[in-house]
Amino acid sequence: MLESVFKNKKTIFIAEIGLNHNGRFAQAYEMIMRAADAGADAVKFQTFDPELMNSPYTRSLLENGDTGFTDRSIIDFLSKFTLEKDEFLKLKERATTSGVEFFSAPFDAGSVDLLEYTEVRLYKVASSEVTNIPLLRRIALTRKPVIMSTGMSSEDEIAAAVKTLKDGGCPEICLLHCVSLYPMRPDEANLLRIVTLRERFGLNTGLSDHSSGHETVTAAAILGARLFEKHFKLGDEHECPDAAVSLTPEAFKEMVEKVNEAISMTGDGMITCGERESLTARAAKRSIFAAADIARGEIIDEKSLVLLRPGTGISASMFYSVTGKKALRDIPAGAPIKPEDFE
Repeated sequence: MLESVFKNKKTIFIAEIGLNHNGRFAQAYEMIMRAADAGADAVKFQTFDPELMNSPYTRSLLENGDTGFTDRSIIDFLSKFTLEKDEFLKLKERATTSGVEFFSAPFDAGSVDLLEYTEVRLYKVASSEVTNIPLLRRIALTRKPVIMSTGMSSEDEIAAAVKTLKDGGCPEICLLHCVSLYPMRPDEANLLRIVTLRERFGLNTGLSDHSSGHETVTAAAILGARLFEKHFKLGDEHECPDAAVSLTPEAFKEMVEKVNEAISMTGDGMITCGERESLTARAAKRSIFAAADIARGEIIDEKSLVLLRPGTGISASMFYSVTGKKALRDIPAGAPIKPEDFE
């Protein structure tokens, strides 16, 4: 999965810093280091121009359905969470030094240009931008892998987005199941959608989780998710936009451990027993034994045999293959039946 970036990693954990840095470079810098220590493989930010994010008529349109009044409050709010170009460069350097991948979700073409200047190696498409075809075309032109969240999106919208990215030159796409609620309740998780996305689009799938804990992530791993994005905060006292759905470094580390443990439980799905279970089978399964003395030349019948543990001899499943055969030697009662004992 995304081998051009993450090489041979079987699982990928992304610490979604997003806006939780509060527009403070020093806080973002520290979050990268703490995320790396917590086991993250990558740190993800959001890059946008507030003036190109929301219309000043947003509130009026949502409340009244018209452009009756302007309100720049959401634009001004988002302006508090922007970072400068040189700050992005320094954060990427910090991430590289810390051994984690630095990337971001751009929300406009100019932000893609900024990230190209920063030399990111992959892109994130946020759920809200799945239908933003011009942005998808711009991202595809970079010829870099894309991780795309699919919250709020219909199957047709996802299909159109995937086609746009592929047609534009995107070399690899990973789809993340996502429920765009903050926080999401357990009964809203719909984790089987991970399987549906994988089967419908034939792409690697993962989870962008908006629950308050990490149990949902562990469950997603059982269903085949191998890339996990989770919001990240410095601590329980860290005031930030996505605090309700974010994990502390300690909780993030625990999540990584639990997910890897869950994946180890899934195995390879082969209907067989492993080496350790085979030892149990030797002791617990039954073999064919002589129930009474059997004389040479005697025809072995059901009454002559008994099935006993351990399972070190002829399997009990071969019981009726032994009955009716002629004994080639004297077999004492209690002895295990061997292949050379009958013709």
